Amino acid sequence: MQDPEFKVLAPRGSGPGPMTRRQAIGVGGVGLASLLLAACGGKSGASAGGAAASTTKSIGTKVEAGPLLMANWADYVDPAHYKAYQARFGPKVQVEGYGSNDELIAKLSAGGSAYDVVVPSGRYIPEVVQKGLARPLDHSLLPNLKNLEPKFTQNAWDPGNKHSITKNFGVTSFYYRKDVVPQPPDTMLGWWQLLPKLKGKTINIIEGSSSAMSLALLALDLDPSSTKDADYKAAMKLMTAAKPAITNINSTYIDRLGRGDIDVGIGWNGDVARAAETAKKKGIEIGFFVPQDRGFYWTDEWLIPAAGKNPVAAHAWINFMLEPKIAGTEQDYMGYVVPVNGALQFVPPAIAKNPMIAIPDDVLAKYSSPINTPELTAIQSKYYSLFRS
Repeated sequence: MQDPEFKVLAPRGSGPGPMTRRQAIGVGGVGLASLLLAACGGKSGASAGGAAASTTKSIGTKVEAGPLLMANWADYVDPAHYKAYQARFGPKVQVEGYGSNDELIAKLSAGGSAYDVVVPSGRYIPEVVQKGLARPLDHSLLPNLKNLEPKFTQNAWDPGNKHSITKNFGVTSFYYRKDVVPQPPDTMLGWWQLLPKLKGKTINIIEGSSSAMSLALLALDLDPSSTKDADYKAAMKLMTAAKPAITNINSTYIDRLGRGDIDVGIGWNGDVARAAETAKKKGIEIGFFVPQDRGFYWTDEWLIPAAGKNPVAAHAWINFMLEPKIAGTEQDYMGYVVPVNGALQFVPPAIAKNPMIAIPDDVLAKYSSPINTPELTAIQSKYYSLFRS
């Protein structure tokens, strides 16, 4: 059986090797918002357990011959699952890469390749839907939707999973070499206040206005979805004080962190966990700060574009990925939590119980999840540009 074809249609960024999904997410200005169900409109079509009635007219039940054309972030699905899907359902999976949500949406809007499945971030789902680029999901073709954890049937950007299904989620925060920071701060504000004292160390923060700036707002007990200039001026003051100590603003950091070449940084928990595993083999311990009071998490979502030629095959793919064993091996491969009930029994304990990855539900419940809005994007981009200059 042949491996899935992979093409890259957009720049992957700088640095050696392919840019992973988490390395690319910093590209482009995006914002955060609280859970605003009204933003997506309508009542949920899903029950507490994730089951729902069909949300669109029948598209048939026979899986098309394919190939199944997928647009995804690089190295963001266990390659074994492409082969397993083909063996079970027939269509060969062809994967094309992209470097940002904006690039994906631009290609969908321009009527380019008729993708059957794509993976936008949750905050972009309302934009994709409003532009008529998403096919409503037929829940009758997704019996495994019952396996999705209830929390993710009520995502602010798509309550009831009308157009999207959560693929996985992660957290953004500070990481550090334990020998460099033996007594790490226990608050977000403490981390920002520590950075100026670490001048001379190697400090890397990820690119993008939605990352460091949102953490600065949270550190000051301000709304990370704020659109008030006064809030951003306060955040800028905190960030500007730390700026002289920051040596790099780069979203490609896994390899460097794994070698021990970064002392402190802002990054994504799954990527940091992967780097920490490599660093440990070199005798270097990496820590990750999990805020206990306020933080934010992001999700990536399976979505079927309106122009796709193989919608039944696309539903079959998503339903396949909702199987507990498949979800568990995905989590093992990527290092990000796949919110499917029963998946953890197929995840090695070292991954399932890793405190960087296994964020307790009561802690995660205190976090905000992101939604993209033009007003929020504009103000965060404005102040982030000032910070970068």
